[in-house]
Amino acid sequence: MGIIITILMGIVKFFEVMIIISALMSWLPGAQQSKLGSWISQAADIILDPIRRFMPRAGMFDFSPIIGILILQAADYGIMAIIQILMGQ
Repeated sequence: MGIIITILMGIVKFFEVMIIISALMSWLPGAQQSKLGSWISQAADIILDPIRRFMPRAGMFDFSPIIGILILQAADYGIMAIIQILMGQ
């Protein structure tokens, strides 16, 4: 059970980092055109694309990375709450 929780939390952290790096790369011209940049963007888009469908851009601002990180943080807290419930704390 502990390994499953560790894997889930690792996945959440992975996507958080990918979203942050992808958002930072959007400020650098040509960064997303490299192979690494493309891979990072594709990984972040797994979380961000569904959010973008429901929440369009506000002018030139894209708030989907912020919403994505908030959702992932909520998932992280949810996983921790489940652990505490299952452990009887």
